[in-house]
Amino acid sequence: MQAKSLNQLATGLNLTVRNVTTHTRDELSEQEGTERLAAYSYLARLLDRCEVRDHDRSAES
Repeated sequence: MQAKSLNQLATGLNLTVRNVTTHTRDELSEQEGTERLAAYSYLARLLDRCEVRDHDRSAES
């Protein structure tokens, strides 16, 4: 469940932060830039705390 939430957070950040700045010529204010950086930093912190587990496909059969 947590993996799905992190995936949705990453997708949302890319759609609302990264893609918007790609398609506009407007400069970000220092405050806006800091907020966007903080959002990615928060995502990175959550990912660092994750425990990676292999999925056992044979158990599904």
